[in-house]
Amino acid sequence: MIFRFLLFLAAFAFIAWQAEPAAVLVVQFYNGSQYSDLNWVGESVSETLRGEFSAANQIVFDRDSLAEAMHRLSLRPGADFTKATLIRLGQTLGADFVCYGSYQASLPTGQSQLKDSSIQLSAHYIDLRKLHEGPDLAEAGKLSDLSRLEEHLAWQSLKYLDPDANLPLESFLSPKKFTRMDAEESYVRGLLSTNTDQQQKWFAQAIALDPQFASPAFELGKLYLHKKDYRQAIQWLGRINAADPRYADARFRMGLSAYAVGDYNGAIGYFRDVLKQFPMNEVYNNLGAAENELTMPAAIDDFRHALSGDPNDTVYLFNLGAALLRTNSFDEAAKRLRGVVDRNADDHEAQMLLDRARRREPIQPGAKPVAPERLKNNFDETAFRQLKAMLQPKGGGQ
Repeated sequence: MIFRFLLFLAAFAFIAWQAEPAAVLVVQFYNGSQYSDLNWVGESVSETLRGEFSAANQIVFDRDSLAEAMHRLSLRPGADFTKATLIRLGQTLGADFVCYGSYQASLPTGQSQLKDSSIQLSAHYIDLRKLHEGPDLAEAGKLSDLSRLEEHLAWQSLKYLDPDANLPLESFLSPKKFTRMDAEESYVRGLLSTNTDQQQKWFAQAIALDPQFASPAFELGKLYLHKKDYRQAIQWLGRINAADPRYADARFRMGLSAYAVGDYNGAIGYFRDVLKQFPMNEVYNNLGAAENELTMPAAIDDFRHALSGDPNDTVYLFNLGAALLRTNSFDEAAKRLRGVVDRNADDHEAQMLLDRARRREPIQPGAKPVAPERLKNNFDETAFRQLKAMLQPKGGGQ
């Protein structure tokens, strides 16, 4: 995989990026209070930090990456990890920094509702590049003001992670950044649920409580895509605006959804949006698939672009071979399709197309695709940005 990305990213080294980002792993904050009903707060803090770090151009490992690394190390979610364990966890993912923390909550005298409690957040950092600890950061206030506390903590954290960045405090403490506590709780309970129907209910409830809350809309879009309700997926993912760090991911999923319902022009538009930020093999492949459905000549160029980044990928080989066969480019089509069959002798569709290429059966100009294209469903932005940072000269630039 590293070889594939290095080849591809080297071809795009001319693209300008902001100052060299850091790779940050944010671990769920530990509930140090006596109230297990507040376990959701730890994930809320972590999610806010991830979102703000990503918006500030840092490389942030998502919840799935963290879960995979914890599974690899046989770690239990929600535990209070030792520093040695946190270092191992960060090194497993190739992080530059590990962010972790805890929180305490207390109820005022005479109060019994947790929503009336006060909360204290504590955040800590380990710099894995220098193997030393960063500053201890803290926030305290009412639980009902959790969103404001999280945003201020994110601002403090980014001042440490990127001291030279221009980060006006007022941009973090703008009222439009804050989320209602009950909406945040519903959203996080949806994230933590393992039942898709329950997740859908929690996310829908979060949006009902706070209609401007983009995070549950993004998760609903992902859920509907998984359920193959593509039009609903497009509707929810379309709520993610261009300033949101999840915009490219949302657009990629909208491209998959549009392609699935036969809106190939729409899919082309979505995938081209993604390419403006992330010129990845997967995106070129999917763009080529949508173009190929409309018999656009650009499809072959985009399939070639994808294949140049990973010459051994059988999806790219198949799509290029099938597209070449449709244009009666029999020799090269056979070469690409043979590459698929050599790697997977059970790919009967590729074998059938290879036989057609060898027989040199002519196809009428403008004919429809000879076989369904094969799409890439995963959008690994984090791996792309990590390797981009490796190739980027110190101090940013081109």
